[in-house]
Amino acid sequence: CMLCHQTQADTDICGVKRMKFKLCVHTYCQILATGLYPQEDTGHFPVVDTRRIIREAANKSCFICCKMGASITCCETGCDRTFHLPCAPHGECVTQYFGAY
Repeated sequence: CMLCHQTQADTDICGVKRMKFKLCVHTYCQILATGLYPQEDTGHFPVVDTRRIIREAANKSCFICCKMGASITCCETGCDRTFHLPCAPHGECVTQYFGAY
């Protein structure tokens, strides 16, 4: 996955891996990536936006594993911690999805 950098991530945590337009991403990694929103009419994520988030994440270090490419930012105001979705449970992070973005 180009968002979490895991090849064998738990599908219960990251979702299924999909390949499209030379992009490989897990469903939940894409849903929870900060700044990435689906199109209202289709519910699909624009490829150009997904590529932008991948480029931005390349400059962010995961608070848990310290590797680059973290695409999820803490929701706490003033917190600049970022992480990969599969790393979240190891750092006792809580990931929640409430439907509408």
